[in-house]
Amino acid sequence: MARRAGYHHGDLAAAAIDEALRLVESGEGAGFSLRALAERLGVAHRALYNHFATREALLAAIAARGFAQLAEALAPAPDPAAFLGAYVRFALARPGLYDVMTKRSYEQINASPDLRSAIDRVIAIALGVLAVPGTDEDTRRRAVMRVWMLAHGGIGLHRAGMLRLRSDSDFAEEILHIAGLAPIKETRP
Repeated sequence: MARRAGYHHGDLAAAAIDEALRLVESGEGAGFSLRALAERLGVAHRALYNHFATREALLAAIAARGFAQLAEALAPAPDPAAFLGAYVRFALARPGLYDVMTKRSYEQINASPDLRSAIDRVIAIALGVLAVPGTDEDTRRRAVMRVWMLAHGGIGLHRAGMLRLRSDSDFAEEILHIAGLAPIKETRP
């Protein structure tokens, strides 16, 4: 019996994440099966199970990579407006990945140490930029979650075509205002 061409991969786990991410970002979504992904990679479908026990484990790995990339995009932000602008740009530029990242349940997040760690890095960056200094830890975390919930909801409304935004920065300023982190800016007709 002849082996299929491309059967051996030096790092099948990374190749699987890369190919699955291509599928997600190409607009095909995250509805692929591990069997279909294995076919695209030219490996036996059982080979993927050596690296990912389930499809959800692969999606968690994709989400972890996405949150790591988001952390890189957010880290240079010097203030709340820059932070939210970077967050909004990331979400709108990479909608498929953003969906995979934000559709993991609390249980799924905590079942994946890599995903938990990547999310914690984003939260740490957010705490440094968004939280009001001098407040207790719970108050700081709640302030960050308020902004995150507002941004996520606004991004969803915008992607659904329900909002007309002049720019990402205007959207970020509006979220900051709603969250109580920025003064109201006068707009002129």
